[in-house]
Order: sequence, then structure tokens, then C-alpha cells
Amino acid sequence: MQFAVDKFREFGCLEAYVMPFTVAEGVNTKSGIAIGVLRGRTDRIIIVGGHIDSSGPDVPGANDDGSGVACVLELARVFAKRPHESTIMFCCWGGEERGELGSKYFVEQFSKLDSVMLMLQIDMADGASVLEIDPDYQDLSAPRWLTEAAFDIFYNELHSQGLVYPVASATLNAASGGATGSDHNQFLKKGIPAVDFTSDVDYPIHTPLDNLANFTPSGLKRSGDLVLKLVERFDGGIPARTVGHYMLVQFGTTPIFLPHWFLWSVIVVAILFSVTAIVVLWRRRVRVEGVVRVRWSGIKVILLTLIVQSFIWLSESLFGFIDGNRFPWVSHFPAFVLLGILSGLLGLWLTLRMLGRFPLSSEAYGFGGRALTILAILTLLSAFTGPKLAAFFALATILMSLALMLRSGVLRVALWVLSCLVLLRLVFFEEMGLIQRLLAENLIHSFGGVMAYEAVFIVFCTLISLPFVFGFAAIYRASGIDLFWLKKLRARRHFLAVPVAALGVMVYLFMQRPYDRKWHSRIQVEQKYAMGADSSTITIRGSEYLNGLKMVADSQEVPFCRQTNFFEFHPSHSSVVPWCSVDAHFWPAKKARDQDSMWSMDRRVTIHSQIRPYRVSVRYSCASPFEVSSPWAYRDSERSGKASDNVRIFSWYSFPDTLIDIPITFALGDSQRVSEKIEVTFDTLAYPLHLNKDLTYFELSTVVSEAHEFGVRNDSTNIVSPPQ
Repeated sequence: MQFAVDKFREFGCLEAYVMPFTVAEGVNTKSGIAIGVLRGRTDRIIIVGGHIDSSGPDVPGANDDGSGVACVLELARVFAKRPHESTIMFCCWGGEERGELGSKYFVEQFSKLDSVMLMLQIDMADGASVLEIDPDYQDLSAPRWLTEAAFDIFYNELHSQGLVYPVASATLNAASGGATGSDHNQFLKKGIPAVDFTSDVDYPIHTPLDNLANFTPSGLKRSGDLVLKLVERFDGGIPARTVGHYMLVQFGTTPIFLPHWFLWSVIVVAILFSVTAIVVLWRRRVRVEGVVRVRWSGIKVILLTLIVQSFIWLSESLFGFIDGNRFPWVSHFPAFVLLGILSGLLGLWLTLRMLGRFPLSSEAYGFGGRALTILAILTLLSAFTGPKLAAFFALATILMSLALMLRSGVLRVALWVLSCLVLLRLVFFEEMGLIQRLLAENLIHSFGGVMAYEAVFIVFCTLISLPFVFGFAAIYRASGIDLFWLKKLRARRHFLAVPVAALGVMVYLFMQRPYDRKWHSRIQVEQKYAMGADSSTITIRGSEYLNGLKMVADSQEVPFCRQTNFFEFHPSHSSVVPWCSVDAHFWPAKKARDQDSMWSMDRRVTIHSQIRPYRVSVRYSCASPFEVSSPWAYRDSERSGKASDNVRIFSWYSFPDTLIDIPITFALGDSQRVSEKIEVTFDTLAYPLHLNKDLTYFELSTVVSEAHEFGVRNDSTNIVSPPQ
């Protein structure tokens, strides 16, 4: 931050400083905002921002968001050389990765917030692929004039290519409460026009591979020029200081704005269509006397769908087991999608063969009614998150309703396919590649955990695909023809091409490596040491199997050959004791006022580290509710690390001071005993351990702990156990 301030001054910002703040929501950590100010002819303010923190101490953050800050600094240099009407503030936010804490503090504390007319954020500026525009925060959006200006400048003035709005990703993000986003969110919440520009997230952000070796510098100029032109366009003023309420849909290079009232109308229409279609199907029922009714058709469809989804998802696991990798698809996701489709066809063939013994009803009404009922329920439930997500389900419902009501077989199938594609867009959303690769970093090593991991995907995809399977069954029964040649597919001789194609894809994938320069596997190495112990425990967990890992400990090489992703050993000496010390003492307990059975106990814990820790945590727990207060408890607010009435946690994050002094006051009953656990985490290993594995990065940490238990006797004597 000080480096950024020095650059602001060097480039011509006569006013440049760090605005410090203390994080008080879950952690006690100092941070700040590096600010440079270029005064204009008016007090009207335009803010240009990027966040100056990365997601962790082992993450360089070249793209996320060193690149954005680089653009902010360069824009300050450029604007300092030209006159401008508005005052331009350049802000490098701290704490974005912890929940936009810097920008949140700024909008609450900046005295001239009412003068801020526009905020432009650059969060990642890699040039390898597209540039995403993010004008949203939950149900709020940047005003139309700002979003339109961004598209107009990018395509018509700069003549660039690749500005996109990820509508499915943005919809899911809004429905989840804005789990992703950037610092522009805090300005939209205050009713200030704001927008963020983010380069393609198919990049190893939040990993040690977010470095210059994987960064494409051309994106710096692309993002910088776009923000430069936006500032120039609105330097003389903005149309209105408002935010929008719409859903953005991109058609080519043109943004289309669907207002919320229109989306709610579509939702209502979808419910009406589903009811109408169910009535139409009921009236078209054909009853034949003497025909035995087939029972349990709905249950059979669910089980058959579960079988097909199991074939789709377990194909990757089976391939990985044979190939010797837990996540073989990291660098070849499209090829594994194709393998999943072919495996799903194998499952479909099996289910078609099973239908010979377990037939389904020949009546379309039952299948169609189930399909529309499920879609209508999903539409109504998703409406509680807002109209954007519900609009996807509503559109799928309308298309499915039309498919079931129309008479033309071709139109029926076409509308059914479109209905499927609408919701497939939500499943395979724009940022799916990044999510899949981050999922490949999980450290689950138990068999039960792995099975549960697989089961979640299988069950979810079964549930989301059920309405379309029911819908297809209804269309198939109503059409009277063999749609998609399913009867022919059931014959062995017509099905041989599918396993042959699947085998060909597998041969291709066996020749590929699952990891490359851009995507590595992850190994977490954690050393735990309890103060006063004679040894420590070192645990090695890998997202991939540890085969091929080379470890040198006590001058001896330890090879890893077994197919496991978990290893634990206990070195005889720890080399940890000098790193930190804990000193804690009590003052005599006193009777609490007006409560004969309650005692007030004061305790002071002093933690001293010779090197800066990465994280410090002090945890108090009791079998029954208890009271505790401290200046470190963030003014005793409900968000002061109070995990429950029985647990209170004080924590410091991101390299706090080496000396932490914690005064604490407890209110305890005669029979209450409180457990205290102090943990100090360092971002390196104390034990001299050397690790190496190809295409792998290592996360190292040492956790030093000390535990006590204490309470008060009736005679006011403090009871304190020795360190545990």
C-alpha cells in the first residue's frame, strides 16, 4: 500500500495516503486503502479501484489483482497529465478477498461519499481470453447508461473483441447472495453507479500459480483503455446517480435489458402455461377398457435416471482409478464431458434393456404432469431468491408446456431440446471450468468422504434432469413414433459404436497429462506441536495421490509409492519452542453482583512470537452457556467470534503483530469449567523437511498450541489445570 501511495505521488497526485482500518468481523487484523487524489475543477468524484490483497500468503496475485492495481497506477499517471472536470480518486483496496472489507469501510467512513458519482473497478486484467463485465450486486445493477457506455466504447471506439456478460454465472451469483464479485458491490449497495471488469476466470487464481509466468500482459491495456474512455465520457457529469433493476442479456455485441417487472411477468406466465398444459394433457387421456394399469412408473423413471447419471459421473472416477489420478480431468475437461456423454449412453442402453422387464405406462398425462409440476415448483422456489434465477426455470417451463401441448412431433422435440438447454446453461455455466478445477483441490482421503463427494453430484444431476426425463417420456408416448431411434438403440448390433467411441476417447486421454504449467495438484503439509511435548505431528494431504512425491527428512529420502493422498509421521524433535511463548495468569475471582452463584474472573493471555505468525486463534468452550467479554471482542457485538452460546473465539488473521495481549473477563457459575485452546499458525514448517513432486504446489504451515481448563470453586479459588 505504501508503494502504491509513493507511485501516486510520483505520478502527480498531490494528495496520497493510506486510509487504515481494523477488521472487526471475525478477525482482528489491520488493513488499509492506498488512495491517490487528482483534484478537478469540481468536487464531483469518480473512483477508479482495484484490490491490492491476494487470497493468501502463498498466492502472488499477479492476475488477482496485481494486474488491476497496475492499471489503477497507470491510469493515475495518465490522468495526472491532463485537465479534468471531476476529481478522480484512485483506490487500492485492502481486504477484498476477505469480503470486500476495504471498500465496505470506505463507503461507511468517507465523508464525501455523497459527491461520488461513479465507481469503476478493475479486478483481474489478464489478456489471454475474454473480458467479463460485472454490473451486478444481487438484485441491484449498474444503471443502463453505464453498461451501454461500456459496450459502446469497447466495441465501437476501441474496436476490441471479447467483452462478455456471463449471464448464467451472474444469475447463480445473485441467487446465492453475491458470493462472488468485487469492491464495486459496496458502491451499488449505496446507490452509486458502479461496474467491474474482470478478465476470464479460467485462470489459476487463488493458487500459487497466479504468477507472471501464466499472465498475458495485453489485458492491461485492454482494461485500462476501457476505464480511461469511461472516465473521459463521464468526466463532465453523469445522466443520473441511480442504480438499475434489470437482467442483462447479451446479443452479439449488443446488451439487452430485461426489467424485473418483465421477469416477474414471465414467471406468472410460466405458471399459467404449466397449469394449462396439465389440463390439456388430462383431457387428451385415452382410456382403454381391459388394459392393466402399469404401476410405479414414476419411481422407475427416477431409478433409471439415477443409473444413467451414475454412468456419467463414475466414468471419470473409473478412468482415474485405472490411470492412477484422483482428478484426471483438470486440464482436459471438454474431453471428459464427451466421455461422460458416451458413458451416459451406455447407461441409457442398460436402462432400455431393463424396460423390457419393467415397462412404463403408455399414458403421456402422468409423465407430462410430473414434468410440469416439478418445473413449476422449481420456478416458485427459485423466485424467493429473486426474479433472475426464477426466469431461467420459467422459460424452461414455458418451453416444456408448449412441447407437451403442440401436436407436431418435430416442434415437440425441438421445444423439449430448448427447454433442456435453458437449464443446462445453469449447470454448465460460464465459470464452470474454474469451479471444477477448484473442486479438484479437495483433500478428502477417506473412502466414505470420496463416495459422498461423488454421490452429491449424481443425486443433484438426477434431480435437475428429472423433469426433462419425464417430459421426454410424455412426448415419446404421445408421438406414437420411435423418437431418437431408442428401440433400435436397445439392440446390441446398433449400439456397438458407443463403446468403441468411448474406448477411443479413453485411449486419447491416457496419452494426456492431467496437470500442466497452468494447473498443478495441491499438497498441504501441516506440522502440529503442543507446547511442552517431546514430538510433533506432520500431516501430508494431497488433492492427488502422493505417488511420485520425494521427501527428505533427517537426511533420509522417503519415497511414496502407494496410491494414497494421506500420510502422517511424528518427528522426534520439533524445533518449534523458540518460535512463540504464551504467558497467562488470573486475578482472584469475585462474586458477580446480584448473583450468588456467579463469579467474575479476569484473565490475561499474552502471546509472543519471534517471527510473525500467519494466524492466531484463542478458543473458549464450555459444556453450558457462559459469558465472556474483552476489548478484543469487537465491542461485544453478536459478531464477535461468538460461534455459539457455548463457544467464543478471538482470532487474528494475515500476519498480526508478534505481541498480542488479550485481557478477558469471564462470568462463570460454581460448577462451570472452561476449556481454553490457543493456536498460533505460521506459514512455513519448523521441521527441516524437503518436498518435491512434478507439477505440484505445496502449502506449508506449523500450528503451535497450548490448552488449559479452568473454573472457580465456592471459596473463590481459581482452578487451573496445567497445559494439555
